[in-house]
Amino acid sequence: MRSIRVGNAQAFWGDRPSAARELLTQEPELDFLTMDYLAEVSMSILAKQRQRDSERGYPRDFVDVVRDLASYWAAGGRCRLIANAGGLNPRSCATMCQRALEEAGCRALKIAIVYGDNVLELLTVNDGTSGPFSNLDDGRPLSDVQDRLVTANAYMGCEGIVKALEAGADIVITGRVADPSMVVGACAHAFGWKLDDWYALAGATVAGHLLECGTHVTGGIATDWLMFPNHQHIGFPIAEISQDGSCVVTKGRGSGGAVNEQTVKEQLVYEIGDPARYISPDVCVSFLGLKLETVGKDRVRVFGAIGSPCPSTLKVSATYRDGYRAAGMLTVFGLDAAAKARKGGQVVLGRLAEMGWHYRDAIVEVLGHGDSVPRADATSSLPIIEAVLRIAVESESSEPIEAFTREMIPLVTAGAQGTTGYADGRPSVQEIFRYWPCLIETRAIEQQVEIWETRDTLANNPESETSKRTIKISAGPSKQAVHAESNAPCVSKSSSSSLAGHRLISVAYGRSGDKGTGANVGILARTESDYAKLSQWLTAERVHAYFKPLEIESVERIAIPNLLGFNFLLRGVLRRGIRNDAQGKAIAQALLLMPLDDYPSGAATS
Repeated sequence: MRSIRVGNAQAFWGDRPSAARELLTQEPELDFLTMDYLAEVSMSILAKQRQRDSERGYPRDFVDVVRDLASYWAAGGRCRLIANAGGLNPRSCATMCQRALEEAGCRALKIAIVYGDNVLELLTVNDGTSGPFSNLDDGRPLSDVQDRLVTANAYMGCEGIVKALEAGADIVITGRVADPSMVVGACAHAFGWKLDDWYALAGATVAGHLLECGTHVTGGIATDWLMFPNHQHIGFPIAEISQDGSCVVTKGRGSGGAVNEQTVKEQLVYEIGDPARYISPDVCVSFLGLKLETVGKDRVRVFGAIGSPCPSTLKVSATYRDGYRAAGMLTVFGLDAAAKARKGGQVVLGRLAEMGWHYRDAIVEVLGHGDSVPRADATSSLPIIEAVLRIAVESESSEPIEAFTREMIPLVTAGAQGTTGYADGRPSVQEIFRYWPCLIETRAIEQQVEIWETRDTLANNPESETSKRTIKISAGPSKQAVHAESNAPCVSKSSSSSLAGHRLISVAYGRSGDKGTGANVGILARTESDYAKLSQWLTAERVHAYFKPLEIESVERIAIPNLLGFNFLLRGVLRRGIRNDAQGKAIAQALLLMPLDDYPSGAATS
């Protein structure tokens, strides 16, 4: 069966900029390379940039990546690049990429932009014909924030990407598209799929979901991260996708990390909502029929996705201004460090209250003492000799925030002995941008594609004469790097913590992330036996009680028996945007600390 090889070298704006070149050095025969730059907050940052300069509004890091790849294409490399790096200004991004390639020296390439996702005008005018645009999380009407909107972009599907590739584009730059749609577009073009071939599209969407977060699927942020080899060179992922939509997940040759059923399962359950109905603009996917099969070292086959027609609406990611915030940290070292840190925070907020300053929200967290994710079983009995005091405040206006920034640093001389870590000075005032998810009728969106060619300037590339002859394939990290890695301690599940054997992490692993103001927590049993026990033991009610200090609105548990897992939807857990773990990335690890005191017999041992 025919297949294509699709890699990913960017999980977010700020990821490792050298990854694209490294992956194509390891795997020069990739067919497609995808790169993901856009999170919700990214669009607000880009909007501020574009306000200062109309030619901005896109992640400029991407231009450097394209410049860095000029020698690959100059050497005859044929991998086609698909990235949502257009942000709010795909045309300017493409113009700068064209200039970078021509200056670096490269053969002629076709660059395409895909746009049409910007629906800000529709939301600000909002005559009701395109949708009510009420908040998907809490049902509030758009009128609550309409005059404060900054960006509004619909998650487009793969159609524009397919058209761009059909027109011969070597580089496709999009605005907001659904993350998996970059992979779906590559597959639909390569295999000639119709855009209602639901099962094939579903398989490609699963592949795209596995790739979209980069090293998430090759060992990055995995529960058992410490056990994987060569953390310094964790490889970016590759999916070998077949014509039926099934895929084999692997990584670049010679790279670190690992691809196994555990790393693949953790990414499968990451931020998926209802696993029976994962909604994308291309297809609705059920994960409940997925099967995994190890087919070699660092090679896992994923198949069995079930597809059905997508809704007649698209999700919109809008952002709006909502006041100001600041957060500052100080370290306290010595006996009673946690108590001293907490008292210091109370002192700062107390002084501000005496001055008459009021805040919409304020929080004191003692990091190192469990405050990132408070739990019902959290204990203060452990000896803590070092703690980080974190204070965060937010307000509608900037004046109270500026007052806070002046009051924190005096703890250096007026606070507890051992207060340190103040080299960065006062905290800075930040404008708050909130996320507004809503729906828009698909018919209101028209994807548009523009294409132009770069000039052939290959003669200007000093590497061209040598690089035209061969594309080098890396054999892996240097001996020095391997030696340095081999000196690192080998940590096993049993030795990593004296507490592990009595807690959920000994029988399960998992991953969590944000879903609007809620969090998605995927928990996966390590064995079939433990899955059966967890089905009875790890209830939504138990999880809700465990996280009582977080004041969660509700908890829903959805079983994923084919993956030996459960998806927990924690609604309202992320409403306080000033928390340290504002995106819920640590919640799964907090849940895995749940004691197994009444777990069914024959379970974990110490």
